[in-house]
Amino acid sequence: MDTWTWGPLVLHQYLVIVLAAAAIGYGVLNLRLRRNPERAAISSAAMSGALIWLLVWKWGWVLTDIQSIWNNPQTLLYFSGGRYAAWLASAAAVIYVGISLERRKIGRPVYSDSLLAAILGGYVGYLALSAALGGKPSIAEISGAVLGIAILIVWLTGSRKFSPKVALQRMLLFGIGFAVLITVSDQLKDRGVNLIGGEGEIGLRVGQQAPDFTLSLLSGEEVKLSDYRGSVVFVNFWATWCPPCQAEMPYMQQFYTNNEKDRVVILGVNETQTEASLPVVKAWVEEWKLTFPIPLDRTGEVGKLYRVQAYPATFVIDEEGIIRQKHPGPMDEGMLESALRAIRGKK
Repeated sequence: MDTWTWGPLVLHQYLVIVLAAAAIGYGVLNLRLRRNPERAAISSAAMSGALIWLLVWKWGWVLTDIQSIWNNPQTLLYFSGGRYAAWLASAAAVIYVGISLERRKIGRPVYSDSLLAAILGGYVGYLALSAALGGKPSIAEISGAVLGIAILIVWLTGSRKFSPKVALQRMLLFGIGFAVLITVSDQLKDRGVNLIGGEGEIGLRVGQQAPDFTLSLLSGEEVKLSDYRGSVVFVNFWATWCPPCQAEMPYMQQFYTNNEKDRVVILGVNETQTEASLPVVKAWVEEWKLTFPIPLDRTGEVGKLYRVQAYPATFVIDEEGIIRQKHPGPMDEGMLESALRAIRGKK
């Protein structure tokens, strides 16, 4: 998986990119407001708004799946509220920042201009970092990043007269810039063109052929990844002692039950070399009533082959054996369904 490990600390690439993009946005905000007497107040409100967004997004999970939380409270530690909670968090953050700055009697043109510039800067940073760290950047990613940087430069070097007219012009630039970025990205992405070839090569990047492997099931029968060609396969690496694995297993089983007839397979690769004993694995499988195949990675070779450094970790593989998504950390049913729709929607 795309992770960095320092001792017991494991950082996922996606999280690093998001945090770095947020830092870039914050830097753009302060750059836009340099030498402005209101910079400290606006920066403080923006930071508080970001913290509110994070809290509402995280604890919005309570509103999206109350029954699961009631059955298994530890899910609160491992899942967020998802897309709907993100929208709710965005609304809460915008309302807070607006009220906070209005109370301080800071001019709307000043804070609206700088905050929009910060959002654009963060988004451009996200695009650029995704392209740089993705291994094989697509034309869509690179074009979006370059175009976004150009728009941001025009914004930051433009007039610093924060009048209502200038604020309106900036808002229009913001809207047009985002519309162009999204349109160009979608158009190029639909063509499926990459600057660097490699579609179908064996590897662990998205777009590459998943490395094949052969393992034994709990029943003793051998299973091979390539045997499932023609089905969408979720290869999930897990262990019984792993709390987030325990949290996601009910969702895995429910998802498998709902989609098994539509040629969807979950291969729950147990990292058996980390377990106390094989009977422990069997006991947990029976406790969770798992019906999908449980291959046993007795030596840990398959986990090493897939560079799994933290559990759980899931690779989503399409009908042709191509890796389409990678998910470090636990997945709930909504995330699993979304991953399946993303693959099926391309057909």
